[in-house]
Amino acid sequence: MKTRTWILLFSALAAVCLLCTFLILNDASTGGTATVRSDGVTVMTLDLSKDGEYRIASDYGMNTLRVENGKVSVISADCPSQDCVHHAPASSGAPIVCLPNRLVITFSTAQEYDAIIG
Repeated sequence: MKTRTWILLFSALAAVCLLCTFLILNDASTGGTATVRSDGVTVMTLDLSKDGEYRIASDYGMNTLRVENGKVSVISADCPSQDCVHHAPASSGAPIVCLPNRLVITFSTAQEYDAIIG
């Protein structure tokens, strides 16, 4: 084969790989939900496709959550450490936790499975 044919073939393959990566990453950040638990009790379920701010008050303290661009973040908390406030906005992965206020935010997406039976 000629060099030009190889260049076109590899360029097309690279374009397909980039498109697939974009579609996978874009799909994972939309359509998910975040479950907010205070002291082990589910307080609310947030739809990550709808922007908004929410206040969570408990016997242990107050947290303010923001959903923006498909990600949730804690924008204020009355706990002393402020670790949850410094956590980056997230839509998947490890939960956001505020230990002093006993608040846990976990994530789920439509693609997750509880079990696979073969």
